[in-house]
Amino acid sequence: MPVTFQVGIDLGTSRSTITTSTGQRFTTATCVGYCKDVIARKRFGRDYLLGEEAVANRLALNMVWPLADGVVCEDDSAMEATRLVLQHLLEQVLPGRQPDDQVYAAIGVPAQASLRSKKVIVQIARPLVDKLLIVSEAFAVAYALDRFDECLIVDIGAGTTDLCRMHGAFAEEDDQITLTEAGNYLDQILHDAILQQYPDVQLSARIVRTIKEKYGYISDTAEPVTVQLTRQGIPSEYDLAEALQHSCLQLAQPISRAIQTLVGSFDPDFQEALRHNIIIAGGGSRLQGIDKAIEKSLEAYGGGRAVCVDDAEFCGSTGTLKLCADMPDDYWEQL
Repeated sequence: MPVTFQVGIDLGTSRSTITTSTGQRFTTATCVGYCKDVIARKRFGRDYLLGEEAVANRLALNMVWPLADGVVCEDDSAMEATRLVLQHLLEQVLPGRQPDDQVYAAIGVPAQASLRSKKVIVQIARPLVDKLLIVSEAFAVAYALDRFDECLIVDIGAGTTDLCRMHGAFAEEDDQITLTEAGNYLDQILHDAILQQYPDVQLSARIVRTIKEKYGYISDTAEPVTVQLTRQGIPSEYDLAEALQHSCLQLAQPISRAIQTLVGSFDPDFQEALRHNIIIAGGGSRLQGIDKAIEKSLEAYGGGRAVCVDDAEFCGSTGTLKLCADMPDDYWEQL
């Protein structure tokens, strides 16, 4: 007898997650690595690798990270890589899926992704699922937390930071802001700041991201941070306190300005409630002090309160899954 599966997907620039109605969850790096030559194909026994396996063997592969700024790059290689990532997510959580089974999928995208970007995702996903819903990533976070009252969601991903103002109904265009100042933006600033201070150290994107995730913090004062890096292969200890402080503050500032914009343009009767209900999600919510920095930015507005979600990894896909469960059949048909 055919089975209907509901899945929620958070399709991210750096990582993608999926959560299902059967209780399965899975996360993967959003990338595909294609074998560079015949030697690589002989070594791996196939033409491409996916996710963490691709990252671990990237020296032998041509890497494709298909989601720039959180949306699919509109070229054939990126679209094919996105399809492979989506297929990989579904295969990991629905291994026993039969041809007659139905899959309802909700996919989170940046709040202000263009209509064309959404159509590209529909085109890619259509052969893989039976019904599809495209939703704002920040709105999905609100749905995961059952927060439909006056609150402000700040979802800091790798490619974009999505802000969504909730007020008891579906968010409208004026309630949402998408920024490109996000995790990748911070990585580049930190990379440049380290090289400005220590021009000869050897850095890679992975090294910089690891430093950010382990030591990143937002504060007006530089806290001691010593990291081992190499110069021409020779390891040594380097003080990165100043570079980290400078870089992380540059991420907090545009996010704080966007929050001020959404608060300042809200119904004045509900601005206080909005200021005191700011929820920070996404990988950037793990950045130490991000909540305090946002609260400080609202002092001139009368103060505020910000909290970080407990499950930054799966909050988005949990929300899209809950949307799947709550949307009636006639609404899916309309979409």
